Amino acid sequence: MDRGDGTFQYMLEELAERLGHGLTVDSVDGRVIGYSAHDAHADPARVASILSRRVAPEIRAWQNRHGIARATAPVRLPENAELGMQARLCVPIRHGGQCLGHLWVQEDGEALEGAALDAVIDAAAELARYLDGQAEGRDELIRRLLEPGRPGASARDRLAGLAPSLLDAEIVVRAAVPIGRDRERIPTLSATEFQRLGSALPRAIQADPACAGGFVNPTHVTALSCLHTGGPGALDRALRTAARRPFAIGVSDPASFEVDAVREAYRQARAAAEVAALDPALPRILPWSGAGPYRMLSRMSPPGPDSVLDPLEHAGDSAAMLRTLETYLDLGCDVQRTAASLHLHRTTVYYRLGRIAMILDTDLRDGLVRSHLHLALKARRIGRGRSSIMN
Repeated sequence: MDRGDGTFQYMLEELAERLGHGLTVDSVDGRVIGYSAHDAHADPARVASILSRRVAPEIRAWQNRHGIARATAPVRLPENAELGMQARLCVPIRHGGQCLGHLWVQEDGEALEGAALDAVIDAAAELARYLDGQAEGRDELIRRLLEPGRPGASARDRLAGLAPSLLDAEIVVRAAVPIGRDRERIPTLSATEFQRLGSALPRAIQADPACAGGFVNPTHVTALSCLHTGGPGALDRALRTAARRPFAIGVSDPASFEVDAVREAYRQARAAAEVAALDPALPRILPWSGAGPYRMLSRMSPPGPDSVLDPLEHAGDSAAMLRTLETYLDLGCDVQRTAASLHLHRTTVYYRLGRIAMILDTDLRDGLVRSHLHLALKARRIGRGRSSIMN
């Protein structure tokens, strides 16, 4: 990373070098969002928080008992041997009446006074201005990192400066698209939905320590997170807050924080979300690992149509025939489950399957025939409702 670009990380390193003390910056919810290089006198609590990227709950509780949550001026915390903490100084990072985080200086028996204390206070004000400005630009950096054709390397470096923990973490991309009434196409967000999600997503991101950021497009919503298994993600939370209709959510495989890997994760998340929105046989929240044949079909250009279905497309009551065949194949050729899913009598299902076999002039007992028809039906579905991510 270029040290002349004024990144958050460089600002921390420069101040730590001037003071001769280790520095850490925590978010208001206890996430470690920056730290200077390890120093020889780092206490166990500081080392543990850096390694886990979070301040332990018992340490946070002890810090809060000293009033840091409401502080507008530096707060000095005494040593706590039980928690493995040396004495340290907390300087609130505030901008526009809002606390953006806390700058911690490990004092190691030498309390900062005079010019050194003034330097820390000035640095906290500078960090506040930087964080405030970057908070608005983070969404754009993530957009630039994820979308092909944009300068992803520089966006990655700037994001790493804002959140160094990304460098050592596996990341996951989530994408959400609205589900259309007919499942034949993916609708765009309405102006109201766009506005509501544009307000809800930043709040949800701020409350989710695993989430690095996200953005809202007219066609989909995206969030990038460190790999995190506990609880709903920021995207899920924002949708529950702001959405007035169902959304499908695609979840990528874990990926390293490299441009090509992150962009592939973004493609996976959007593709999974889209096929989940188009195919009612799939769960509403679909990991890419569970997308089945769509993993292959989404890479085909184009993925359909296949002429094997042409006779059915032109038959009378073609929609019912196609729906019956797809449901039958989705459910492992189980007639009873197919009848229950379609709210039909089993006799009706048998009749339709016999008619389908006659129209297609094929044997539905043949495994290769069933595989071919199943893939053709899935290709037809995404071919009718596909968007740019599938191209």
